[in-house]
Amino acid sequence: MKVTSFTIFNQVTRALQQRLRDMAVYSDRLTSGKRINKPSDDVSGMMKAMDYKVSINEIDQYRKNIDDADSHLGLTDTIMGSVSTSMIRARELALQASTGTLTAEDRAAIAVEIDNLKDEVLRLSQTKFRDRYIFSGYKTDTAPFDDAFDYQGDSGEIEVLINRNSTMAVNVSGEEAFSSGGKTFFESLDDLYNALVDPDGQVAQAGAQAALSEIDDALTQVSNVRATAGARMNRLEDLRNSLDDRNLSLNTLLSNTQDTDIAQTISELAKIEVALQSLRASGSKVISQSLLDFLG
Repeated sequence: MKVTSFTIFNQVTRALQQRLRDMAVYSDRLTSGKRINKPSDDVSGMMKAMDYKVSINEIDQYRKNIDDADSHLGLTDTIMGSVSTSMIRARELALQASTGTLTAEDRAAIAVEIDNLKDEVLRLSQTKFRDRYIFSGYKTDTAPFDDAFDYQGDSGEIEVLINRNSTMAVNVSGEEAFSSGGKTFFESLDDLYNALVDPDGQVAQAGAQAALSEIDDALTQVSNVRATAGARMNRLEDLRNSLDDRNLSLNTLLSNTQDTDIAQTISELAKIEVALQSLRASGSKVISQSLLDFLG
C-alpha cells in the first residue's frame, strides 16, 4: 500500500495538534501549580480534592471556635485571678480588724479600703468580652449584678462547637463565680464594711471574725472556678494540637492529589517543545517534497 504525501501530512498535522494540546495542559499546570485545573483533567482526583477541602474548611472553623473559646476562658481566668488578689487583701484587713486592738480611726481606714475592694470586685464581675457580659449566662447584654448585689443573669451555659461531635461551655455564671454559701462576695465585703464603721469595737471585731470565714470560702470558690477554666483550656490545647495534625495530613493529601510536580512539568514542556520542532521539520519536508513532486 502506497503511503501518499497527503497521508503523511495529515499524520504530522494530527501529531502537531496533539502536542499543542499537551503543551497547553502542561502550561496551565505550570502557571497554576496544579495538576488538576478542571474536572476533565482527573475526575476522581477532583472529587478527592473537593472532599479534602471540605474537611480542611471544617477544621479551620473548629480552630477558630477553639481560639474564641480559649480567649473567653483565658479572660475568665485572668479576671478571677484579680478577684483572688482583692479577696486576699480583704482577708488581710479582716484579720487585722479581728484582733480587737485597733482604734476607731484604724477601723475607719480599713473600712475605706474594704469598700474600695468591694467596688473593685463588683467592677470585675461586669467584665465584657466583645461587648458581652461574660458572667451573665445567656443574658449577655445585662450586667450580672445590680446595686443591691442581686444576680440579674441566668445559669445558661454558652457552648461552642469544638469538634464534629463535641461542644464546650465557655462561660461561668456570676452566681457560681462570685457566690459561696448562698452569699455574694460583695455582700460579705459590704457586711464587713458596715461592721467596721460601727462605733462599737466589739461589733467590728465580731464582724471581722465572721468575714474571715466567708472570705476563705470565697477564695476556695475562686480557686474552683479557675481550676475549671484551666481544665477546659488544657482540653482546648490538646484538641488544637490534634486538629493541627489532622489539618497537616489533609493538606498533604490535597497537595499530592492536585498539585503538580514543577520540575517534572518543566521537563515535559521541554520534551514537547523538542517534539514540536521535529514535527515542524517533518511537516516542512513533506510539503517541500509534495511541491517538488507536483512540479516534476
